[in-house]
Amino acid sequence: YHMQAAQWHCLELTLTSTSAYANPVQETELWAEFTGPTGETQKVRGFWDGGAVWRVRFAPSAVGEWRYETSCSDTQNSGLHAQTGKFSCTPPTGETRFAQHGPVRLAANKRHLEHVDGTPFFWLADTAWNGPLRSTPQEWNQYLHVRTRQHFSAVQWVSTQWRAAPDGDIEGGLAYTGDNSRIEINPSFFQRMDERVAAIANAGLLNVPVLLWTLGSAETQQVNPGHSLPEDQAVLLVHYMVARWGAYPVVWILPGDGN
Repeated sequence: YHMQAAQWHCLELTLTSTSAYANPVQETELWAEFTGPTGETQKVRGFWDGGAVWRVRFAPSAVGEWRYETSCSDTQNSGLHAQTGKFSCTPPTGETRFAQHGPVRLAANKRHLEHVDGTPFFWLADTAWNGPLRSTPQEWNQYLHVRTRQHFSAVQWVSTQWRAAPDGDIEGGLAYTGDNSRIEINPSFFQRMDERVAAIANAGLLNVPVLLWTLGSAETQQVNPGHSLPEDQAVLLVHYMVARWGAYPVVWILPGDGN
């Protein structure tokens, strides 16, 4: 096998587009279908990561041989469409609760959360809304160290510019720019957020991002994507973030302060 990934750990495929797009996320979609050792299939979105680079992230759920095949809405794009491969999924490694017990799901009785192996998951979270956005790497690592020591299990945070960070991240980066009717994704913003997401997971904490802050009554309502973006653009933005972070242990908060 040319690739290996541990069970429940993020595997990343990197693809190079052979077509150029003025606004890639608006003009094409990338998918990959993964087939596991017992024939189970999982289909996940890929995402544009700047220039001609596209990526697919996937966390295999079972040990054994996996195969994948990509599909692109632009079937003439030979770099993205109909790419195939295989990899070996090895037993889980690592010390965190997710490495040992897998991601979190709703239990069969619908009354509590558990890991996929049945181990109960107790949700103790902090609303560090601006944490990933406004921290330095050193500050974020210190925060995670403290919360881990205090036996927290999750971190709730906001994933884009919003009313309490209208100028975006600590470097002034925005998740998206352009006209709200046709947004332009900013990959460098999300590459920086990826580092925070990975740090949360590596600390053994559950990522709980708010995807669309939605408050519509504040002075800064136009910066809240759940309020200011039309539905098709809000859906596009959510799909992009789910593609980037869905292979990590994660629970999504769709809106914040809104319906």
